Amino acid sequence: MAPETLASSTLPSSRTAGDVAAWPWTRAATFALVVAVAFVVSLGPISDGDIYWHLAAGREMTLRRALLRTDPFTSSAAGRPWIDVHWLFQLGVYGIYRLHGFVGLAIAKAAAVAVTAALLTRTAERSGGVVARSLCAVTLVATLYLVRHLLPIRPVIVTALCLALFLHTLESARDGAGPRVWARLPLLQLIWVNCQGLAPLGPLLVGAYGCEAALARLGGRSPERDPLRPLVATFVLCLLASFVTPYGLAAVALPGHLLARITPGQQNIFSTAIAENIPPFVLERTAPAQIGHFKWVLLGLAASLVAFRPRLRLAHLLILAAFLALALMANRNVLLLYLLAPPLIAIGVGANGPSRSGWLRSRWLAVAALVAVAAVGALASVALAREAAVGAPTPFHFPVASARRLAAQRATGPVFAPDQAGGYLSFTVPGLRPYLDTRLMLHTAAEYQAFLALLDDPTGFEALATAQSFRYVVLTTIYPDRYLGLAAHLARDPRWKLVYLDGSELLFAREGDALDLGQRAIVDRIADELPGRFGDGAVARAARLDLARTLAVVGQPRQALHVLADLDTRAAAQLRARALFIAGELAAAESLTQILLRQDADDETSLTLMAEIALARGHLDGARDWLRRALTVDPYDAGALSAMARLERIVTPIHQQ
Repeated sequence: MAPETLASSTLPSSRTAGDVAAWPWTRAATFALVVAVAFVVSLGPISDGDIYWHLAAGREMTLRRALLRTDPFTSSAAGRPWIDVHWLFQLGVYGIYRLHGFVGLAIAKAAAVAVTAALLTRTAERSGGVVARSLCAVTLVATLYLVRHLLPIRPVIVTALCLALFLHTLESARDGAGPRVWARLPLLQLIWVNCQGLAPLGPLLVGAYGCEAALARLGGRSPERDPLRPLVATFVLCLLASFVTPYGLAAVALPGHLLARITPGQQNIFSTAIAENIPPFVLERTAPAQIGHFKWVLLGLAASLVAFRPRLRLAHLLILAAFLALALMANRNVLLLYLLAPPLIAIGVGANGPSRSGWLRSRWLAVAALVAVAAVGALASVALAREAAVGAPTPFHFPVASARRLAAQRATGPVFAPDQAGGYLSFTVPGLRPYLDTRLMLHTAAEYQAFLALLDDPTGFEALATAQSFRYVVLTTIYPDRYLGLAAHLARDPRWKLVYLDGSELLFAREGDALDLGQRAIVDRIADELPGRFGDGAVARAARLDLARTLAVVGQPRQALHVLADLDTRAAAQLRARALFIAGELAAAESLTQILLRQDADDETSLTLMAEIALARGHLDGARDWLRRALTVDPYDAGALSAMARLERIVTPIHQQ
């Protein structure tokens, strides 16, 4: 047998002398720490709204005792065909919810991620020995920590676990795995395809190993137990299993449609306007804190290839290339790359084995890995302690108070809300039918474009409200904040009444008693209630800031200044200057803004406000100069870009005269 075949005996496994020579306790400690740290990293509050419409679907199927084939939730897509490929996941999470609530769901998700991490680490150890185990443990928990925001209670958690099981099974083929091992994959594919549209990744992994086996046979390097035949059979069976869904061919075609939705392009509204679908290097321009690590991880990956020269097998190279391509398309797929790259690179490094480092050095590598994994665990614990309670909604992400009020009123019928809040309203107030939610496969690109255009120019909202018979409008004011323009429009419209307001959401109704925000006592009552809801720390201060911002937006800048009176942060000063500008006190706003700019000349928020002050005074050239400075600091600043667009709308007719 040739020395470098698919089942090459030179690749160390967990049964090699290296593991015998290594201190035995490090192995148990490594796996225990990986499980514990992965669990803590993925534990936390609910920040993603998809789980709510998944739960609503599970509840609806349970009540109907039938699958859902048309949309039962939204007013904009009511009755449209819905290829609900997540039905099995939805029934599962709804069952857990009924037994243990949201805390049970959060724990179940964290447990699934922990099992996934343990499986991937075990896979690395099996194929690369103690060196691979140590390297995989460190890099895997580190990358999971970086993308912990991409670990919501979603079907992607099932995909992560299935990927780990597929990879573990395929790697075990090197040891001459029998028919029982191969039989797992088609059965697993059957479950996967009924949980998420990413199920085609299963056959992709099998195909990568099949390509390697086929190339080995063509090169005359086939091992004694040639895996090509079982790989081909498994690939075919996995493909056949992909067709075993209640939705037939439509479910099989759905992943292709989903791929088209995340394909980058200026004309693809689903790729440019939805944050999780934006390519990572594009998203970094506006949200560096969220995805800035991606370039450094890729640089580290490249450095490891140069420094360690890992013996990467063809199957591993194909898998890495495929998942890198997916990650470059949409930042939501970065998680998949971060899951599979650590074990595959670690296996390649471990294949160089004792000849490079010696097993004594491997012992200390194992100890160093334990320390590093524990350090990541400490960081994750600190981050978890700063977040909301496990299983609770993340502050500012969902209209919790508005939903509670609507549920108490037994509200029914169509309601306009941010798409991120649609599922939350469907689940918490079953009688409501939100205009849309995050199931954007139910809508065309033109429809979603029209929805976004309405937010940019709310003057056409009343026509939509009349056509859809909206009785309520629920808006969030921080996450996201693009609904503030609509809030300002509705506050000026006598046909709508603002019946609820706090530091994170607004509720408008056609009927009811409107809040008289001109009364100081009412504003004080709203502000005094914030600590009871958000606590006394940074979250409550953020809520107070947003309350002030919302008051300014809905035409109460004096009340905004009152709310800001006892806040002395820079953000409060910026907002105070904005409120003065809205109140028409241009000189006071300019004076405060200039103070802020003397403290930080690159404050794009203050630069933009100076431009707006100049624009209000009719100084068009001055406004352009301020905006150019702001866009030099941050070419993608939304406020500066919006102000520049308004300036161009003013300047263009003047030039045409």
